[in-house]
Amino acid sequence: MPNDPAQDRPREKILISPRYLAASLPSDHHQLLDIFAEETAWSAHTGNASLTVTSPCQRITIRHDQAAVGRGTHMVISARTDEDAPERWRTKINGNVPIEFVSTLLGTLAAELAADPDHVVYGIGAEPGQFELLVDIDAWTPFDSSGLSGFISHDGHAAVISRPPDSPAPPIHGDASITWHLAASPDDLGHLWDISFTEKTPPFLAHAVVVKALDPRPVLRSTAFPFPKAVVPLVTIEHVPSPRPPSAQPTPAKPSPSPEPKRAPKTR
Repeated sequence: MPNDPAQDRPREKILISPRYLAASLPSDHHQLLDIFAEETAWSAHTGNASLTVTSPCQRITIRHDQAAVGRGTHMVISARTDEDAPERWRTKINGNVPIEFVSTLLGTLAAELAADPDHVVYGIGAEPGQFELLVDIDAWTPFDSSGLSGFISHDGHAAVISRPPDSPAPPIHGDASITWHLAASPDDLGHLWDISFTEKTPPFLAHAVVVKALDPRPVLRSTAFPFPKAVVPLVTIEHVPSPRPPSAQPTPAKPSPSPEPKRAPKTR
């Protein structure tokens, strides 16, 4: 059978902006978790339409529920002091979270766990819920009101919300233990995705994802990842030109100035 020439061409790359609307399918998250398990020393178990990946220390589990429908919870990360202990902290992923955010979450978790498992499980050496953010004020509007603080995207489609444990604000999703919440809910689509972190989640884990979401730059993605058609009208997609073959006498490129965007510091 002759080879298909299309299979020999490299996958096309695209830039998607804003990145918080670069939605991905839950099936992509399942595939990413499967690859994660293969490339790390974490064990994987499948059963009843679910994939559960467990850390070598048996204290962190990541469960992906293939049977979850719509925009509900399909991935949950749980930490325990030992495999039979009550849950200490939890991260939940709902709906069409951009796969880049999930990849950052899993990569940060695995790297930090390999370096210091107790730091990940207990949060030793870090003040809970506190970290500093540098935010582009041309893309995000800060708010601090009624026991909640954070940022709302200028288009109103996404928000990053901090709720301290002692906040007078109503609990997020009815769960008073949630202290950080990221969500995208475009007017034309309704709820698209959200990620929540409970109180004892190590700050570095929430920080990595929050920084990823607040970054105003477009996300670079291969067209190998399907993109939900319903979101296409809300984003700008730019095709990245294929690299040109090297010329006989290449002309050195002059570096162009890259001004820093206006940023505002924000803590919590």
